[in-house]
Amino acid sequence: MWIGTASIADFKQKTCWKVEFFCNEGTNASNTVFQLVSLQEIVTERKETLNPQANPDKILNYVGLENIQSLTGDLINFYPKYGREIRSRSKIFQKGDILYGRLRPYLNKVYLAEEPASNGICSGEFYVLTPNLDKVLPNFLRSTLASQYVQQYVQNWQTGSALPRLQLQDLLEIEIPLPPIEIQQDYEEFLIHKNSYRRKLSIELSELPQRIVDAVVHALEYGENPSVILL
Repeated sequence: MWIGTASIADFKQKTCWKVEFFCNEGTNASNTVFQLVSLQEIVTERKETLNPQANPDKILNYVGLENIQSLTGDLINFYPKYGREIRSRSKIFQKGDILYGRLRPYLNKVYLAEEPASNGICSGEFYVLTPNLDKVLPNFLRSTLASQYVQQYVQNWQTGSALPRLQLQDLLEIEIPLPPIEIQQDYEEFLIHKNSYRRKLSIELSELPQRIVDAVVHALEYGENPSVILL
């Protein structure tokens, strides 16, 4: 059984009265040597919007939830669109912003705005968060937002059954471990290097089936060993 206490003031501040909002059982964010800091202390929401229909012939970088891969935050099936192809008013993002998917947040779709879509517009189902670079670095923040420190709360704090969403204030109240900026730089370099390597391996893996078939065909034509050709 979950048991907790909450003041009337706490109830008034919440967007929805769910017992999970006032009970910390099952969370483990305290398992860190670093200070815990709420997201509202290190990010701000970018609120600018744009109506793509007002610029029907302009090519825009538009990012929808379907364009973000779960966990990794990689862009998938992305291509710029004409304004006339985008039917609804969209949020503006700039390089270094974090796009956090608020619809079905358990899908864990968190995108760091960088090439090939370092700036543009996105679905209203994202929160556009701008990190305070004096306090937190972008790759570190994106990775932490996609980690268990946030997901353990997201599972319980989403509201709605058919189309569950996470309210912005609930997201901003979540606490994450925040190392000093000089230590974050080590994390930043690690993440940039490892994600670049992961993407390289992913491309190689996607090309491997065709390379295997081509090696067999080549070997049949010239009487060679396919394993040698594939090296």
